[in-house]
Amino acid sequence: MTSEERHESRYQRRKAKREARILARSKELGDFDEVFSFRHLYLSGKKCCKNVMWKNSTQRFMGTLLLEVSEIRKQLMNEIFTGKGFIHFVIMERGKLRHIRSVHITERMVQKCLCDYYLVPLYAPSFVYDNGASLKGKGMDFSLQRMVDQLRHHYRKYGRTGGMLFFDFSQYFDSAPHEPLFREAERRMHDPRTQRLSNNFIRAFGSIGLGLGSQVSQTNALMLPNSLDHAIQEKMGVRAYGRYMDDGHLLHEDLKHLDDCRDDIAEVCGKIGLTLSQKKTRTVPLTNSFTYLKTRFILTETGKIILKMNKRSTKSVRRKMRYFVGWLEDPRKNFTMEDVRSCYESYHGQMKRGNSFKIVQKTDHYFKELFGFYPNEKGWKQYAQNHQERRDPGNGQCSHLGETPGERLLRYLE
Repeated sequence: MTSEERHESRYQRRKAKREARILARSKELGDFDEVFSFRHLYLSGKKCCKNVMWKNSTQRFMGTLLLEVSEIRKQLMNEIFTGKGFIHFVIMERGKLRHIRSVHITERMVQKCLCDYYLVPLYAPSFVYDNGASLKGKGMDFSLQRMVDQLRHHYRKYGRTGGMLFFDFSQYFDSAPHEPLFREAERRMHDPRTQRLSNNFIRAFGSIGLGLGSQVSQTNALMLPNSLDHAIQEKMGVRAYGRYMDDGHLLHEDLKHLDDCRDDIAEVCGKIGLTLSQKKTRTVPLTNSFTYLKTRFILTETGKIILKMNKRSTKSVRRKMRYFVGWLEDPRKNFTMEDVRSCYESYHGQMKRGNSFKIVQKTDHYFKELFGFYPNEKGWKQYAQNHQERRDPGNGQCSHLGETPGERLLRYLE
């Protein structure tokens, strides 16, 4: 036996063991009947209603949840379950049109059950650690912190030598191919009924592309470039790597190696069926600042890492505050200070990710000019106490269920 034959034999043995582990993991998660048990569907239905109970459709669904679960499970067992189509709407996000295809809540329950109890536990062990989107325990904060950790480790070894390669897929969700996902499902799923249902959710978006607004789409969007993640870390030799859905970065001490990696990434993407965005794929030296996930990173000569948040967030929240002043005075809007507080605290939470003390302080002063108090705990309580005696002049009653606006805000603060 030659050395090439021995190498191939070892590879085949490792491959067989890997495939056996994947099959065993799928069987541990259960067959179709176990995945879509009454309990799993019921719990998934309750999770779908969380934080959206203000919708009439959600309230009706929750009121008949047991009947809905019973009927849908019967359809699933008979393999006659069909979706009710999509709710199409368009949003403008940072100057970019996004077409959202939201699924009906009954189909959302089935998708959540499939993802939470089967797809995510099946796919997640094969993801690289720095695949940071749409997984429990990960997200935007995780990806930003991983970037900081990688920069610190790099600086201790190489200083500011080298740079970052950023890449982005062009029209990722709209142009995502289905065949690689079908091949992964056939390889990893032991139950043909589960495989058919998962593939049908993907086919519902047409011959190509994945829809925004579907949990099955989010999970498969994580899986689609998985082979690229492993190629970058294992074949290209770049350990400081991370990907947040369709945004990825590579950190290396050799800029020439990053240029070579760019060509290799384009080649792997071609095999998957994805296209790199020429505009957003770029190499940046560490001596320059760079932006990742709408956050600007600055690595100073002393090794300090400064994070600057997107200026558009501050402009947007200041514009909203100006609108809110008028909405509070308009009784037709049914707008309260609770809504103002919720929006402004969301902005505060976002800005805490970076070194944004001064800009937040200036925005707090701007808030005081508009509303007369600072948006801290003391200011909110003072506002609530000053408005406890305000009554509705129309009928002498309190503004909401017997409460003054101040009393309602105090209850909200508790």
